[in-house]
Amino acid sequence: MPILKDFKYHAPDSLKEALQLLQKSPKPMLLAGGTFALNTLKKTAASPEDVITLRKIAELKGIRREKGAVAIGAMTSLDEVVSSPLVQEGAPVLAEACSKVATTPIRYMATIGGNIASRFYWVDLPAVLMALDARLEWIAAGGSRKQGELADFLKDHKTKGILTRVFVPPQGSLSVYFRHTQTMDVDVPVLALVFSAGLQAQTLKDVRVCVNTTMAFPQRLRKLEALWQGRKPGLLNAEEARLAMRQDLSTVKLDEYRLSLLDADLDSVIEKIGKAA
Repeated sequence: MPILKDFKYHAPDSLKEALQLLQKSPKPMLLAGGTFALNTLKKTAASPEDVITLRKIAELKGIRREKGAVAIGAMTSLDEVVSSPLVQEGAPVLAEACSKVATTPIRYMATIGGNIASRFYWVDLPAVLMALDARLEWIAAGGSRKQGELADFLKDHKTKGILTRVFVPPQGSLSVYFRHTQTMDVDVPVLALVFSAGLQAQTLKDVRVCVNTTMAFPQRLRKLEALWQGRKPGLLNAEEARLAMRQDLSTVKLDEYRLSLLDADLDSVIEKIGKAA
């Protein structure tokens, strides 16, 4: 069984202190909820010299409305996201996704920021947040505050800083989330699909469809989005949708099992939004 190597543990009270520790350490590791930490510490070839927990930093917690968006602190637990009236009203599909992550004890510990910043392919929330057009805020190790798209943050592994907040803009009236596991519901997903759109004059607008294949970072289905943009929900064609989806995912080698799940999900999306509209 792997043995943990020695490291220094730090529990700063402020972002300023945390950033100073992050900048000074040659091999730092940030600790959010801690649900991934033990396995990471055991499996990482280059063990950290300093583990910096963000748990005591009040600025990184809480959910509030800000300039029309729902602003969620990175250290907000998934359970808090699930139970938040602001999230339930403004982004119900995000509350639904958080409610399906692992078990209740883990949701009390795990944080929205930790789920994103882990950069694991299989985690639940990045695909949902991409479909909701969420933006991230983080502070670089040098102290400058930045904002950007979630997809860019995921791909930039060199980002050395602290994720501070997630901004979810106002949503359309239609959203659907499908999550598939191999055996039990509490397992990590093998596939997830998220749909989000608004309705204007009985046609779809601001269509966003995102797939988490768990084999790569989540991917938006832009050809499918373009196909459905401006369409009436009752006139969507399943065969057209499948063809567009396969074109979107042409660079990802999906097995027949995942493809069959996606085909079924598209059928369900068409049915659900047709009824909702």
